[in-house]
Amino acid sequence: MAGTTAQSTATVEQLFAELGLKDRVTRVSDNVWSLQKGSATIQIVAAPEFGVATPKVAEKIPGQNREGFFRMLLAANVQLLGAFFTLESNETIRINQVLPVDWLQAKELAFIIGNVATRADEWDDRLKALVS
Repeated sequence: MAGTTAQSTATVEQLFAELGLKDRVTRVSDNVWSLQKGSATIQIVAAPEFGVATPKVAEKIPGQNREGFFRMLLAANVQLLGAFFTLESNETIRINQVLPVDWLQAKELAFIIGNVATRADEWDDRLKALVS
């Protein structure tokens, strides 16, 4: 059963406390926080039905060979341990990982934050070189 954004926010805040992250996260809006981990600035978003961790890995898409670029990202999705590349409406590239908030526990939140941070560290410099 889906909760409200307020319930999801309370759940995520409780998990931050359990993980010892409460002092390391910065609230960006009512249901969004940011956390610096390695080279990645990760946004954690609490929605009524899910929680998502999402770092930006590229500011833009390349002007040339876009098909090859997107093919590379789609092929790489298989290796991201449940995370996936997304193209945002402003043409930035993010890595997202989503879990239902109803059964989100501290260990799962720690995993998705760590996973997207690791993947962002692996991909941000590589993608920056491709779109320069």
